Amino acid sequence: MKISHSDKALLITVTGASLLVLVFFFLGVKSYQGEIEEFIEIPVITEEIVEEHQEQQEDQVQERRISKTNQAYNTAQFREENRSFQEEDEIRKAIEAQQQNSVEQLNDDNEAKLKALQEAREGILEAKREEVQAAIDAREAARNKKKKSAYRQSTVSYDLVGRTAIALPNPVYTCDAYGKIVVNITVNDKGTIIDKDYNKSASTSSNGCLIDQAMEYLTRAYFDKGNKATQLGSVTFDFQG
Repeated sequence: MKISHSDKALLITVTGASLLVLVFFFLGVKSYQGEIEEFIEIPVITEEIVEEHQEQQEDQVQERRISKTNQAYNTAQFREENRSFQEEDEIRKAIEAQQQNSVEQLNDDNEAKLKALQEAREGILEAKREEVQAAIDAREAARNKKKKSAYRQSTVSYDLVGRTAIALPNPVYTCDAYGKIVVNITVNDKGTIIDKDYNKSASTSSNGCLIDQAMEYLTRAYFDKGNKATQLGSVTFDFQG
């Protein structure tokens, strides 16, 4: 068989590559055996690793202890803070209760003062009413006394033939004068005074107050019925001092 140049070149290349592979293979096995020889000192390395592992375990145990200690500390701190909050809450409640009591006490004091003022005012008003009533009673008593005195000191009489006075007020006057006032009257058949006139000549006083009083009384006087259409007569008021 005839081999071409290209085939020769390929064969040479493959053979060279195979040789290189074998060389590298043997070199690799020798290097691995060297590493095995170095690995003979493994017991020493293992002891160090064990010591490191034990140290790590001890560190972990210590950390757990520290963690538990911290946790206990945190729990105690939490309890202390909670106790502090409770104390603050109790203090706040005590302050609020004291303030509420102060407000209620202030309201009670204000109500008591207001009630006292009202009672004092009512007492003053009652005393004033009693004073005014006493003044009114005194004035009425004086007026009644004066009226009784006037009734006792004053008289009235009339002159009308055949007729009787149905109403003829007894004079009660407040004039600062005294005397006799005579008034001429004209009476109709029904007993009504239809005319009256001051009789100066028959009177003992010309005091205007007495004359006005006499005329005023006669407006309320009347007599019984008569047969005459008109009848003349007179009324005499004796205002005594």
